[in-house]
Amino acid sequence: MSKGAVMQGMQMFFEQLHNVFEFVCVYYSTILGFCAIISIFVMGIIMALRSSAFAGHVFGRAALWCMLIPVLFCGKLRAYFETRVGVRTIFRWYSFLSEHRWICAVYMAGIIAFAALLIYRRVRLKRLISFMTDSEDHLSVYPVKVFAGKASSFCLGCFKPVIVVPDSLQGAERGVVIKHEETHIRLGHLWILLAYDILRTLLWPNVLLHLGVRYLKRDLEDICDLVTIQRNNIDTGFYGRVILDCAKDMSDSGRKIGYESGMSFTTDDNYKALRKRLEQIVRERAYNPKAVLGGTVILVMVVCAAIGFIKANSYKRTNDMGPVCSMCYTGDLDSIFVDDDQTIVTYYDDEYISINAKALLEQYPEAKSGDGWFYFSVGGYYKIPGIGGSVSWGELNAKDINESIIIIPNHSDIDIFERLIMWL
Repeated sequence: MSKGAVMQGMQMFFEQLHNVFEFVCVYYSTILGFCAIISIFVMGIIMALRSSAFAGHVFGRAALWCMLIPVLFCGKLRAYFETRVGVRTIFRWYSFLSEHRWICAVYMAGIIAFAALLIYRRVRLKRLISFMTDSEDHLSVYPVKVFAGKASSFCLGCFKPVIVVPDSLQGAERGVVIKHEETHIRLGHLWILLAYDILRTLLWPNVLLHLGVRYLKRDLEDICDLVTIQRNNIDTGFYGRVILDCAKDMSDSGRKIGYESGMSFTTDDNYKALRKRLEQIVRERAYNPKAVLGGTVILVMVVCAAIGFIKANSYKRTNDMGPVCSMCYTGDLDSIFVDDDQTIVTYYDDEYISINAKALLEQYPEAKSGDGWFYFSVGGYYKIPGIGGSVSWGELNAKDINESIIIIPNHSDIDIFERLIMWL
């Protein structure tokens, strides 16, 4: 193979790779942008309900955050393109991206940058933990590390959880804090934080998601307080004093390694929020574990039903264009005819295209005495309206038109890059 052929092949490869990259930017920034717009309204509902109707319900406030889960499946709703409200509101985002493609690259760059920042914080925290000593006086089912000095306690690691406590805590106080962090781990709060970080990374333009982190952590802290006290039969007065002492130590030292990394549930709240938490600890009454479990099952069923409803009213991964054919004639390239009622292209499959020559010449009468070429584009797919591709084509020389029905080969341009786009 000559050097020129190799260079040409490399050029074609990188051009196709660029096309895939451009598609990924445009497609995902479009559908994630739709999700981000929807999430603004959902966050407004969550914040309004948690401070009103659900203000006195610990588990209810936390359950409200599950409303964000179906949002990630709202990117391909038919309502954006097929309803008057969708066209007048959210469809504007699609039109804006169509006119300013560079916004797509900015959106994807924002996702990469935000994800890199979160990963860097976690890696840095793990390195810091690796230099800490193991706790020997308070054993736990999870590894316990001791931080030299005063700092906020926290837990880290979804797969291999680790608990970190400051050495300023001793005796029964340290035992309570360890029990508290164990509850966070057992209730899956670390996984919830990870899921929320992924959500706000994908939908990063929605500032409300970033501001909502502290409120999510407050709600998880309230649940953790309630469950820790009841499961371990801890006196609420003593538990409240431990929480207050930890907050005071953290404030005095200024060391908030867990908070800065995003892994501490002890958020950097003001006095008002801390007082509200302590008041809730004192006045909280015992909960019914069976009722909470039943409510959780119902919540999961509702979320799954919402996702199923959204998927049923959304575009599929690939959608058939149907019996639509576009054609052009080299003798009149400015005239492109779309045959959507199968007048000219009467039938096509994976191998052949059937053409009504009489109808074709009626559309392009100049071809009767010409020697140009007809090009047909048939079939194709779309991910959402306006984003997709035509994957097969045929050609016909005007000189070969000598009968009413003509059968020509159907060529497919589907390659590995096209199949990758169809799969995404």
